[in-house]
Amino acid sequence: MTKKILSLVAMALLFVACEKSKNDDPEMPNQTPFEEVTDFTAYGLVSVPSQEFTMDDVRAEAKLKEGNVMDIYLYDVSFSSRMPVTISLVIPDVSYIRTEEQITFAGNNIVPMVRNAPVSKYTVTDLQGTVTPDELALSCSFGGIACTYQGAITTE
Repeated sequence: MTKKILSLVAMALLFVACEKSKNDDPEMPNQTPFEEVTDFTAYGLVSVPSQEFTMDDVRAEAKLKEGNVMDIYLYDVSFSSRMPVTISLVIPDVSYIRTEEQITFAGNNIVPMVRNAPVSKYTVTDLQGTVTPDELALSCSFGGIACTYQGAITTE
């Protein structure tokens, strides 16, 4: 009788141990569900049509904060072939709306930060974009110069 009970307990434990969790996808092991992610990193293309300029492999980050605002970072970026150096900048406190499939954001008249200092000459206008599990995309004007960014989300 004891052997039968032990056998039943062992079988029950075996079934519980083999139960598949929602993150057991062999393609994406231990991936955090999109709706729980708060920091996104992407690598992609900056385009400035008026300058006929593009810059590839630009790192961008979207970091969600409390109150449905996010900070958008662009690292080592240039907006013109005549720009002598690259800069890293932050577009702070951008409003967003989140669903299970994407984050939509927009803003206007946002003063970007470069080296922790506001740069009002390049005030961001007409900012809009999305974050999905695969992509970070945005368009805006920096001081009246229109640009876009489109990058693939990475899992660093």
